[in-house]
Parts: sequence; C-alpha cells; structure tokens
Amino acid sequence: MSRATTDERRTRRPGRVYVTTVRRVRRITPRMARLTLYGDELSVFSSQGSDQHVALYFYEPGVELPRPFTAEAARALLPVAQPRLRRYTIRSHRPELGEVDMDFVLHGPRQLASGWAERVRPGDEVIWFGPSPAYPLTPLTDWTLLLGDETALPAIGAILEELPPGHRVLAVIEVAGQEEEQPLPSRADATVTWLHRHDRDHGDLLRDHALSLALPPGSGRVWGGAERTVVRTLRHHFVHGLGLDRADTHLTAYWTKGETQDSEV
Repeated sequence: MSRATTDERRTRRPGRVYVTTVRRVRRITPRMARLTLYGDELSVFSSQGSDQHVALYFYEPGVELPRPFTAEAARALLPVAQPRLRRYTIRSHRPELGEVDMDFVLHGPRQLASGWAERVRPGDEVIWFGPSPAYPLTPLTDWTLLLGDETALPAIGAILEELPPGHRVLAVIEVAGQEEEQPLPSRADATVTWLHRHDRDHGDLLRDHALSLALPPGSGRVWGGAERTVVRTLRHHFVHGLGLDRADTHLTAYWTKGETQDSEV
C-alpha cells in the first residue's frame, strides 16, 4: 500500500448535508468571486484541509424542500426533484465564526454555478454535501510541485497555506491575464510562476511549461488540476517520462473541454 493511500484513508471522514447562508460576496479578481457561507453547524464542520471539495445542490426553481433538509430528505425527494451538482473546493474554514469560503471562477451568466455566483446576494441559501477526502500532505518529501489553471487556484491556495515553513514548493498557475493573479500566502519556501494565457488555447501554456520544467533534486510530489486532456498529458509525462511514483503524482481533471459538470445525486 502506498504512503499516500495510507494517509488518505487515515484522514477520511464521512460527509453530510449542510444548509448555509451567504454572508459575504466579493471579487478576488475580475473573474473570480469569493463567497463566505455561514451556518451554526459549520463550527463543527469536519474540515479535512488541502483540496477537499463539496457538492453544491442546485434544484429547479419552485421546488419545495422539506425542513429540516438532510441527506435522507434529499434522497426521499429524488423521485420528484433531482438536483444538479457542482463541486467546489473549501478555500478556508473559520470554525470560531461558523464560516467557510468558496471561490468561483466566473464563466458567464448562462453557466449553472458560475451564473448563480454572479447573481447571489447575502442572505441567499446554499445547500451542499461534503467534504470529500483531501490530498494528504504528509509524509513530506523534499519538494512539492503544484500545477493548475484558475479552476485549481482555490485548492492550490489551500495547500500552500497548509505546507510547513521551509518546505520547498514550486507552483505554476495558468490564468487569463495578469489581472487574474491573486495573493497566495504560505509559510513554505514557495516560488509561484504565473502564466498569462491571453489568446492562447486554454491549458497550452501550463502543459508546455510543465513539460519543460526541471524538477528539483531529491524526492518530490506533484499535485495538479486542469482540463482533462492537459492532465492526461502531464500524468504520462511525470509517471512514464520522468519515472515518478504514481502515489506521488496526484493529477485530477477539474473539467473537460466541451462538457458540463452536471451530474445526478
């Protein structure tokens, strides 16, 4: 059994349904909004850190939801109302305030979650299920490489905040332009490289930069999140091309070109 698998099983906790309220909405960059969600139950939310995500429930307008709304209530409602789901990373958790933050890349008003994030206001209700197991940060290797486009920024930011002082980190992030850069605080010894896409195809810069990157000496781990075909290329490169252990290469398709993220409960 790999060390990564062992750590992941040790940190796995069951998810549950949370009914929360939007407390604040603010723009982090022109194309990214941060929603602060509030709920009394978030004081005991079982945060698992790093890239943990939750599934937001989107019901059709006019659906009357039972109260209290629980996972059992959601299952009982399935014959008449099935929500569409969108998965988002918990950017930060403040249990003393009963708050979590989630960041949303704004793709346009016609997109389900993105359009909702542009319209949502303080006081609106948000229902979600989670959290998922998170990327295990221990045991540490000599270095960590983080790769992603803007959809992976919340997870990259959360991972950077959790890595310990002095740990060497290289982060390579592709965004639309300089205006989409954002502060990424970390206690680690982190070097962040921003790639500005402009008119290039989505993922080209990230892929090309990662394929030409000289890795630091010693043992390391790679985490990444981007479009599916880009992730497939990077996984082949690091595992088959450079010989990294699969357990030390965690690359996830965050989205697929030409497809939506809709799924059913």
